[in-house]
Amino acid sequence: MKKEVTICFRTSDGLRGSLEKAAHEDRRTLSSAIELILTDYLKENHKFPHQQERRRFVRKQVSIRAQVRSIDSDKQEQEAVILDLSLSGLRVSLPKESMPEICEGTQDSQFEASFLLPQGDKGIRMVCRPQRVVPVKENIHLSASFIDSNFKNYRELQEYLA
Repeated sequence: MKKEVTICFRTSDGLRGSLEKAAHEDRRTLSSAIELILTDYLKENHKFPHQQERRRFVRKQVSIRAQVRSIDSDKQEQEAVILDLSLSGLRVSLPKESMPEICEGTQDSQFEASFLLPQGDKGIRMVCRPQRVVPVKENIHLSASFIDSNFKNYRELQEYLA
């Protein structure tokens, strides 16, 4: 989204500190965190102008149990729930304590997601690169792009999403 307008407002030191802390935890700028809060508020409570989809592949909202594990670690698989899925990536919900193991914060971190598609009998395994982490209550929502899979897995995913 192109940002063309600057908005200034007065607030208390306590609120500013809380906003800065939330932005830091979400790995965002203060401006980005405030924009996200305002956007979420407007979407929930008022009509918000519809934005054109910028993704190459539209994500399908799902609720699929999955197992994720870091490629770089010998740690066990973690339980997760896939919240949305596309041909280019996914968004999973994980317990907050899983984040350091799955997403070490490096540019090269990778994890593997294993799951069964609804009405599918074969397991799908995709290697993913974390893109965005958003804390949500006791969990985190981790958006990731696919970086590796075999052709059969990708083909099954494509048939499911069609």
